[in-house]
Amino acid sequence: MEIHDEEYYIHRVQEGDKEAFNWLVDTHKDMVYTVCLRMLTSETDAAEAAQDVFVKAFRSMVSFHRKSKFSTWLYRIAYNHCISVIRRKVKVIDLVDEVPEGEVSEADLNGLERLSREERSRYLQLAIDSLAKTDAMIVTLFYYDELSLDEIANVTGLSGGNIRIRLHRSRKKMYQVISEHLKIELSSIL
Repeated sequence: MEIHDEEYYIHRVQEGDKEAFNWLVDTHKDMVYTVCLRMLTSETDAAEAAQDVFVKAFRSMVSFHRKSKFSTWLYRIAYNHCISVIRRKVKVIDLVDEVPEGEVSEADLNGLERLSREERSRYLQLAIDSLAKTDAMIVTLFYYDELSLDEIANVTGLSGGNIRIRLHRSRKKMYQVISEHLKIELSSIL
């Protein structure tokens, strides 16, 4: 059995080979589902949205001109689709939470390294869940999916400067949320 790269399957789909799209779906389904789940928070909504994203992607394959990576193009479709779903469900979206000003040192954030992996995951999830949906998505794309600022800008349509500001504010808010939870747990122990 011959093994091909992603470019081969993209070309095959653009040439009309519907079966070749299955490979692209299998390769990117987890990433698309994660994006949808992060934005929609409901597993059912995320699964339905992920299916819709792949339908849109398939119908739009001829418009993929390789100006960015296929995964970035697919992220953009997923992001836009989820924004549409959210707008249908909630008429107004609060995209930016106000974060109290105050400096947070990187040393404080590194205190998470002392926690066990499970505790760290739980605290990080609580902190990410406290963010506005767009900010949570940006944090996920930057730290978990390791996309560059330019790639995130392509996905979200936001400027690189805006993304940097949102990451900074998100880190501060996440620190505050984690600190609060740690204080509450510590006081319950004592």
